[in-house]
Amino acid sequence: MEKRKKSLIETIVLAVAAFVAVATALLLFVFYTKPGKKLTSKVVAGYLHASVKYVSGESSDTTTENAPETSDKLIFEKPEEAEEDPGKEREFYHILLLGEEALKTSPGKGRTDTIILATIHVKEKKVILTSVLRDTYVEPEGMKPCKINAVYAKQGVSGLYKIVYDKLGIWPDGYVKVGFDSFEEIIDLLGGAEVTLTAEEAEYLNTHNYISKEQFRNVRPGTQVLNGNQTLGYCRVRFVANINGAHSDYGRTERQRLVIENLFERYKEAGLTKWVKILKQALGYIETDISEETMEELIYVVYDGRITTMKQQQLPMKGTFESRDMGKVTSTLVADWEKNRELFWNLLK
Repeated sequence: MEKRKKSLIETIVLAVAAFVAVATALLLFVFYTKPGKKLTSKVVAGYLHASVKYVSGESSDTTTENAPETSDKLIFEKPEEAEEDPGKEREFYHILLLGEEALKTSPGKGRTDTIILATIHVKEKKVILTSVLRDTYVEPEGMKPCKINAVYAKQGVSGLYKIVYDKLGIWPDGYVKVGFDSFEEIIDLLGGAEVTLTAEEAEYLNTHNYISKEQFRNVRPGTQVLNGNQTLGYCRVRFVANINGAHSDYGRTERQRLVIENLFERYKEAGLTKWVKILKQALGYIETDISEETMEELIYVVYDGRITTMKQQQLPMKGTFESRDMGKVTSTLVADWEKNRELFWNLLK
């Protein structure tokens, strides 16, 4: 009897040991081998893509005011020369981040006062955030000359893709768009954003309606964590300088990049489980045309590459534009795009 009992215990111990060994091997495969990481990325992409508001390129665009008479829609398609070689390893991924100022009282699309090109440099393991200043003068195909923040309202996202391609030689891999309300919700989900305010910024935010809810107009000078409503107000301010002394739209766009950079620093070391859980909730507030396949590639690049560095810049770059009126389009930034394109690619590499 004693012998049988001992044998049973030994069998259980061996079974447990075997289970632990197999489980460990599976975890090592999933988290530390290329095939395992690819498999994990595929599973995670499918899980996350089901949460997002996916909009195809065609349905994300809108009727244009000045479209040709033969068509009531002007949709730009990706040029053949912009297609990636499927057999070539990708060096960059480019995602357009859009903040839409859409008012509930107005039909159709709003202006995209926030336009940021997020570039993932695969080999260098870094992300570069490039803000496009909203007053940048452009002459879009199929519509009147305007500031770049008006293009989306008339031509949809493909109009912005076309502008980015014409100016920089990049056809973005997709876009991510949030409205004001969604931005607040996402920041709250992430536990707020840590920012450093000057005394002038704090006073301005507490005495103006950029922070739309009066009960939250209680920010102070110095470093602190702001909630979603406060962070949105901070990101919209243009009339006082930020912590780095940048004024007007230069300061406003830098504030937006600083918030993204802070969130990146806080969450870049988060485990995969926590990261996926946060994204699962946050993605419900955004609109995108990023396919499940592209999302899988992006997850793998970040997961396998351990992206740890974020840099930021603006377009047009300093010293490459003039501020002037262009006919009926007043107070614009007229850029030397040849110079900006050269500097943009030099900074990426």
